[in-house]
Amino acid sequence: MTSDASQFQPGSSQDSQPDAAWAGFTRSLWSQTAPSPESYPAVPGTTNVEVAIVGAGFTGLSAAIALLERGVEVAVLESRQPGFGASGRNGGQVNPFTKHEPDALRAMFGEQVGQGIVDLTISSGDRVFELIRRHAIDCDPVQTGFLQGTDKPAGAATLKQRCAAWARAGAKATWLDTDAIRQYSGSEQFRCGWLLGSGGTVHPLKYVRGLARVVTSLGGAIYGESPALKLQANGGLWTITTPTGVVNARRVILATNAYTTDLWPGLRQTVVPLYSMQVATNPLPADVGAQILAGGQSMTDALRLIHYFRRDALGRFVIGERGPFRDNPHEADTHRVIGVARKMYPALASVEFPYRWSGKVAMTTDHMPHFHRLAPGLSAILGFNGRGVAMATTLGQVLAVACLDDRSLTTSFPVTPMHPIHMHSLNMVGVALMIAYYRVLDQIA
Repeated sequence: MTSDASQFQPGSSQDSQPDAAWAGFTRSLWSQTAPSPESYPAVPGTTNVEVAIVGAGFTGLSAAIALLERGVEVAVLESRQPGFGASGRNGGQVNPFTKHEPDALRAMFGEQVGQGIVDLTISSGDRVFELIRRHAIDCDPVQTGFLQGTDKPAGAATLKQRCAAWARAGAKATWLDTDAIRQYSGSEQFRCGWLLGSGGTVHPLKYVRGLARVVTSLGGAIYGESPALKLQANGGLWTITTPTGVVNARRVILATNAYTTDLWPGLRQTVVPLYSMQVATNPLPADVGAQILAGGQSMTDALRLIHYFRRDALGRFVIGERGPFRDNPHEADTHRVIGVARKMYPALASVEFPYRWSGKVAMTTDHMPHFHRLAPGLSAILGFNGRGVAMATTLGQVLAVACLDDRSLTTSFPVTPMHPIHMHSLNMVGVALMIAYYRVLDQIA
């Protein structure tokens, strides 16, 4: 089932040719297998609301739903259409854990705040699937767990410690020996691993478009083709200028993650956007598919530059990796990741990978999302470090509550000052070099 490219065009009505980002988006597996999308109109003249949200991805739309359910008037602005950014392009893995283990989080943020982060993280998978059930969102949800495996002794020690740490904190974490990890994964490559039972998968573009439909069903407004060009305080209100009109709001949430612009000075420089590229097969033959992730779990390996993989609702195999890619990856860009897939699963040796696409992931220096109160009535949260489905949905809900009271110092996620990364452009070059270095180390190992 295809639909996107013929339904609406990128940018504005004056665009005559799709750009690289748009071409890459429409070629993705998710774009090609989602139903025809709603086409949301641009901002019509002057609009006044209580809360304006910039960004119609997981964060912005989950925040909008939480606000609307509290009776707050909301408008969501999107530069293209809902799901065009990372939310509609990612792997659709619901991974309810962070890079930092619970003890480390408590050490970083203090016992009370750190424990709050741990509790939010553990609940994040269940929050996604509860939201899907409550609003009957059709997005192929599967909550059979998340797997991580390794074939290295050092990796085994790391994963065993990680599993035990999250189990002690109350997560549904189970250690898997060689027989168990090979049974779950279907690959002889792994010697051990762990299972996080509250994880799972969704069709990410169906999910984000489903969230958008919930927003409008609750009375919220969504404006597509409405990039926020200017944001300024204006007599107790915030005014957002778009190409077709303005939105006035008492409060504004910036929820643009890796696609953050210079709308608010310095915010874009607080994260480093990296490309994450994915490839996918057609539905696998029954005899091949039966050997690969037969229980429906999502999975990653434990390399420095992880590979993440899963099956979709029709049995396609999907795998991705991060690196110095581009909006519309070329076939040559995919050779390495396809080789990884075929090494893990030799049955894929003669299977083609007709889908390829990429999107941006927002990385932070401390590997944690950042929640900022930028000014009275202006909040932002960004930097999900590859945990976007679970944590962006969850923290969108947190942000919705927090944005209603700028004076409150009590939130279920810490508010931190905005600190732009020093020499940001050079830092991005450094990250690209680090990726190349890590790839060499992984190959040696």
